[in-house]
Amino acid sequence: MSKKNGVENKSTELFLDLAMRSFEASWEFFQEVNGESIELLDDPDFMSLFIMYIIDHIQNNFERFTTQEGNSGDIDEVNVEQVAEMLVRYSDGFRK
Repeated sequence: MSKKNGVENKSTELFLDLAMRSFEASWEFFQEVNGESIELLDDPDFMSLFIMYIIDHIQNNFERFTTQEGNSGDIDEVNVEQVAEMLVRYSDGFRK
């Protein structure tokens, strides 16, 4: 179990790492296109869709991404609910 974030298995840890990096890159791009507003971080409808998009993107590319980085994981072992919860917490860090 990872002490830093409470993730219990390697596949979920790898998925979470990819999802957090994807969230950050997507959020930065969104901010460039739509301005520096952080109001959408408080909009549960928007954030639900945004996080689902991130999770879907990583799920569809998990094997390819982990292989590119020299890792291996099993998508069937990923606790997606835990990843979603962690991404909600992670999004708090983007409030300025």
